[in-house]
Amino acid sequence: MKAEHLHLLADISSRPTATARTRLIAIRRLCRAFTQELEAIDAERRALRRQAGRLRVFLPFTGLAVSDLERQASACRRDARHDLRRALASFGRRLMRERQGISETLGFDDLCDLLNVNPVHRGALCRRTGAGFAEIVFIEGLEDSAEHQGRDWKDGPLFNACYYAMIGLLRERGLPPDFGRCCTKLRGAGGEAGRALPY
Repeated sequence: MKAEHLHLLADISSRPTATARTRLIAIRRLCRAFTQELEAIDAERRALRRQAGRLRVFLPFTGLAVSDLERQASACRRDARHDLRRALASFGRRLMRERQGISETLGFDDLCDLLNVNPVHRGALCRRTGAGFAEIVFIEGLEDSAEHQGRDWKDGPLFNACYYAMIGLLRERGLPPDFGRCCTKLRGAGGEAGRALPY
């Protein structure tokens, strides 16, 4: 996506006169663009690590090349990656602060339509009392649920934004010893860990 389009979406997302629906659509589109760019960076890093892995077979003769490729993988677009994660976290914090207002303004059905929630998942979620934005996006990870049906790993532009916001908050407050394992569990199937949101 071109920079001018990103700036336009950012302007729409922060415009006080825009409706809640319009702001959420703009934020979701921005988060999708940032997530896609992050995935492209991670793919480049993995490609470099795969090259290093293929050369490991010939150690010790390829030691320098392996070290160089691993260094390149670690350094590959590090600043861009950091900035994208920070931008996603910023949107995630904003969404979690406004989650109640988003749920009340849009209503359950409109929110599910906007977030592309599979009708089967929607029916199961509708039976719960108080299911809103946080439950759909972060706890259950049902954004675009028809597209990633059967996956154990939660995904979606808004989920990623909330996920990076949570990681940032935990880093600010000090990481618990089993932080990595908890995050993996949260992103995987289940999601009960997300019920006590720190916002």
